[in-house]
Amino acid sequence: MIGAVTLLLTKKILLDKENIIQTFVRIPFSLIFPILFLVRFLHLGQNNIIVSVMIWTCCSTVFFDSYLIADYELKNNYATYITLTGRSYYSFRVLSNCLLLAINAMLYSILIGILILLEVVEVKQLAFSPLLLIAFSVLISVNFINSLQIKFKEKQIFNIFNSFIDILFIVSGIMFPIHFFGQSATFLYLIPTALPFSLLNGETEISWIEPVLFILSISLIVYMTNQNFKAGNG
Repeated sequence: MIGAVTLLLTKKILLDKENIIQTFVRIPFSLIFPILFLVRFLHLGQNNIIVSVMIWTCCSTVFFDSYLIADYELKNNYATYITLTGRSYYSFRVLSNCLLLAINAMLYSILIGILILLEVVEVKQLAFSPLLLIAFSVLISVNFINSLQIKFKEKQIFNIFNSFIDILFIVSGIMFPIHFFGQSATFLYLIPTALPFSLLNGETEISWIEPVLFILSISLIVYMTNQNFKAGNG
């Protein structure tokens, strides 16, 4: 059953016309090109700002898709059916989110590659390690969101979730370095996506404190995710 569900999810994402249109049509024209205009004509100097925004769009797509899929599963009692196969709903959600992240990463990698080949986007000093950290932090965060869904069950948390994603965009260093908020903004590195995006965008004002805060936040989120799934299944 798990294999069949995985196959169906893969086909749904890859064959979903709306997902393809959003990635390759709506995102470039509604999001990328306006920011590209600002970068070129207002001389915004941050490295990789366009790529950063596109990667965040990929992340937010994973957040919303995972939320809606889990919401559908919980409303239709799929969680119970999955546990009857001998597998925990927690492990199923992790597997599903890994698949969701991998497929969306592939689609957005193609988009970024096309824009680079067309010389629409210029990439400066793009390292692979921040991309891995972004994927890791998004996976941890989306599992946490799913755990809140199963903990609160029928309670509607979409508006809170939607606001949370908007706040993450502002305080994760996606369009401008976190140090622009001032010296006291160091605590923002407790947000899992803050350090990876700061590294992606060439943030230079990073000491040993920021990685420690990142590790603390990841550890806390993993612990709370486990507790939420236990409470939801109890």
